[in-house]
Amino acid sequence: MFEDQPVYSIGDVAIDPSNPDVIWVGTGENVSGRHVGWGDGVHPHRSSTYRCGSRNGGETWENVGLRDSQHIGKILVDPRDSRVVLVAAEGSLWAPGGDRGVYRSTDGGDSWTLVLGIDENTGVTDIEFAPGDPNVVYAAAYERRRKIWGHLAGGPNSGIYKSTDGGENWRRISAGLPTGDIGKIGLAVTPANPEVVYATMEAGDDERGFYRSLDKGEGWEKRNSYISGGTGPHYYQEIEASPHDADIVYQMDVFIQVTRDGGATFGNLETANDKHSDNHALWIDPEDGMHLIVGTDAGLYESFDDGRTFRHFPNLPISQFYKLALDTAEPFYNVLGGAQDLGTLWGPARTMNVEGIRNRDWYAPMGADGYAVQIDPRDPDILYLQTQQGNLYRYDRKSEEALDIQPQPAPGDPPERFNWDAPILVSPHDPDRIYHGSQRVWASDDRGNSWTAISGDLTTDVNRYELRFMGRVWSVDDLIDNGAMSKYATLTGISESPVAEGVIYTGSDDGLIHVTEDAGATWRRAAELPGVPERAFINDVEASQHDPATVFAVADNHKEGDFRPLVFESNDRGLTWRSISGDLPAGTTAWAIEQDHLSPNLLFLGAEFGLYVSVNGGANWHMLPGPTISHRDLEIQRRDNDVVGATFGRGFYVLDDYTPLRALADGAMAGGAVADGGALFPVRDAWWYIPAVPMQARGKPTLGTDDYTAPNPDFGATLTYYLPETLTTAGEARRTIERAVRDQGGDVAFPGYDVLNEESTESGPRALVAIADGDGRTVRWVAGPARKGLHRVSWDLRAPAPDPIDLTVPGFTPPWVGPPQGHLTAPGDYSAQLVVVTAEGAREVGLAQTFAVRAVPTAEAGTDFGAVVAFQSEASELMRRISSAGEELGRARDRLRHMRAALLEAPAAPLALFGDLDALDSRLQGYAIRIFGDPARQRLNEPTVPSISNRVGRVIGGHWDTRQTPTATHRRNLEIGETDFGAWLAEFEGFMSGDFMRAEAALEAAGAPWTPGRRPPGG
Repeated sequence: MFEDQPVYSIGDVAIDPSNPDVIWVGTGENVSGRHVGWGDGVHPHRSSTYRCGSRNGGETWENVGLRDSQHIGKILVDPRDSRVVLVAAEGSLWAPGGDRGVYRSTDGGDSWTLVLGIDENTGVTDIEFAPGDPNVVYAAAYERRRKIWGHLAGGPNSGIYKSTDGGENWRRISAGLPTGDIGKIGLAVTPANPEVVYATMEAGDDERGFYRSLDKGEGWEKRNSYISGGTGPHYYQEIEASPHDADIVYQMDVFIQVTRDGGATFGNLETANDKHSDNHALWIDPEDGMHLIVGTDAGLYESFDDGRTFRHFPNLPISQFYKLALDTAEPFYNVLGGAQDLGTLWGPARTMNVEGIRNRDWYAPMGADGYAVQIDPRDPDILYLQTQQGNLYRYDRKSEEALDIQPQPAPGDPPERFNWDAPILVSPHDPDRIYHGSQRVWASDDRGNSWTAISGDLTTDVNRYELRFMGRVWSVDDLIDNGAMSKYATLTGISESPVAEGVIYTGSDDGLIHVTEDAGATWRRAAELPGVPERAFINDVEASQHDPATVFAVADNHKEGDFRPLVFESNDRGLTWRSISGDLPAGTTAWAIEQDHLSPNLLFLGAEFGLYVSVNGGANWHMLPGPTISHRDLEIQRRDNDVVGATFGRGFYVLDDYTPLRALADGAMAGGAVADGGALFPVRDAWWYIPAVPMQARGKPTLGTDDYTAPNPDFGATLTYYLPETLTTAGEARRTIERAVRDQGGDVAFPGYDVLNEESTESGPRALVAIADGDGRTVRWVAGPARKGLHRVSWDLRAPAPDPIDLTVPGFTPPWVGPPQGHLTAPGDYSAQLVVVTAEGAREVGLAQTFAVRAVPTAEAGTDFGAVVAFQSEASELMRRISSAGEELGRARDRLRHMRAALLEAPAAPLALFGDLDALDSRLQGYAIRIFGDPARQRLNEPTVPSISNRVGRVIGGHWDTRQTPTATHRRNLEIGETDFGAWLAEFEGFMSGDFMRAEAALEAAGAPWTPGRRPPGG
């Protein structure tokens, strides 16, 4: 409900207690981790604080300010007055200033007042109303700063503040609290005892711990030395007090901790066997203390027994991926990705079933956190996987065994410094050669069995404890928390030129780029990137796919509060650089770049808020459609021309077949498409197979609505076309002209009755794609939108359905009933031609595009697909004729019903005509039984002799969803059906042209009213 907003990271969501349709969203995560996302304020649905807010249950959002807060800790809405809102703004994690502190609005977010401001480095991370008394407010101030090299987790200005006038005025509380530097504080209150306030406080070794106040925060006592651990207090340190029992408090941590005695003792809440670790958020049901909902690194869990057992919500596509790799499996490739705390995941980019890509299609070859990955291009079962800090493994999917292959220093070497997300690369010139990066580059020519360091230290080799936070160097005994984070002065990227073996580039987290032109024998430092500050993180370095001297670099300075896009190109192996950030929006931090392998000017860029494309080498960038989310890595599947993005919060995204973008980059479509009235882009070869139905019927009718499945691309051949203008009817064109005349104050001429009549009969403009086989015969029309712009439709690799046209729309369709479908068309060569139909007629526009339909090699060897399709085509034609005859039979029975009614209005008719009409009805019933079966036996569930339609329908139902050779039974049924239908049709046509028409003539002679099918009098 928020994915189309300009930011994606959420710090807090608050629901107005007086109006649940008003939702407030504070953007920017309220943790201080390595890869935290940032926001732009408050949004009410009615963000920043977004009111961001929504005022209508999330249907619309507006940003109501605090745009420079970047991280919102919490939002409180006064239960007495919805216009009064308090926001805890943490402020920038990486730089001073901005919106930080407690802000108060008394007009629903239209204006804000800073009511608790401490200094440019200290914000507020948590805020609580005293239960039952919103005049009393508690706030947790938080002084912190993160840089690439480390995290200063606290300082002297962190602490607990209290207001007794609804947040207008504040005073710091100190009684019983730590006197030294303080880090992150989590607060909790409980309606079970409004006098009690809890605080978990990061501080020095002697003062950190769990604190309790029994007098509304005036005085405190330390109850326990426990604080959240694991990745660090900054990552957790949230507490929730039970609304039912004031002594019960839950603390977020790797595993949820709980105290049942007011903090005197803590223990694990969970068994850790049925729920993911790393807990960040907890909701306690105010009506049932046993009912909990927990937010973790793996999504959302629910418990109904106070954490003894949990159920997972599997339908939230919110996984965070750092890096990815793609294989070349056929028919569809697989994606391998390293995920935040979900290990390394491997799964298909699409599947051969009708459902799509299901959760159970994914496989986790390794746990912990996953990072940079590679796949052996020669053997897709060999995967190179990592956990954090360069722990590299070679994994064999056949045996499901992982072998540690991390290079190790020789005796006397300095320690290896691996980045949290250390680079790994399989050489594009030798699949046995892999590179791995610490502070130096390692190379292996035997897939990691042995290693050679091919460089010295390619970083600044600086001691990070000598670098500054907040303008000065701090003591190692201060609250510097470098646990669970990367080493510093490490390599972050390795790229070898695919067109010049041995030309290798590296990037580092301290701003350096190096190059070797002789496979590591010698290295030189590349020139500085123009306008990029010292120590900016090199997110990506990529050698050109085309030019041995060209390389791309992506720098990132957001951990200095600098969010500019920093994208560069060098055409002389790093001796000089030029910016190709072009017209990227300000604040667009870039993460990864990829160059198309056929068009040098076609570039893709993964950025903090989406995926961008440039068709002119970076001069201009265009944001591609999709949710607002960070794209941390990109890879191109060069066989299929797909771009796959690893997003940090919405899983993987695939841009299927970007060939049209290449055509734009090459300039092939620019002028011609406009002049011709449109163009069809090149068509990718299509795989020919039968999509499986694994769950009884389409739509997963047995799994429930919480089953998550990502949709496959449409089956068949994907057809992409461009229309420079919206096609219009003659009437629409006339009205456009008339509006212009009216706008100029002129007289609108009457068009004439003939023109109006002609307009009323026009069916409307159409855009069609004609599919022709290798002999040039049109086998299918595919309709698409006739609007201006780029459109994509698909052909299902089948001929038209033989079913009679039915324009009615059913109110309900069960999952086992699908739309009519035709028989298969054979693999082979095809062409597609764009056709537009307007009042002037139909005409071909642009050039035809050829493509192939290729059979997935899963059919029985030796299967003659041409013969299979020919048999299906024969069955289709016979069914078309049978269906047509059946419709005519139905029309005859309808005509007879009208004839009987008309007979009662023709007193001059002979009495014998009553019996004649009964005889006609009896004969029509006989024809119906022969072609459709005996309805009486069917109604009583008794066996019936196969009818003509049943025999042919059984062939179609049993053979059209397979590529296999028809059985002898299929062939015999078709033969019987053909013979029997021929006889039936001859008899039926004789009956209709004889006895039936004579009965109609008798009615006409008797002066009966007209009935359907009868010729008008005198005709």
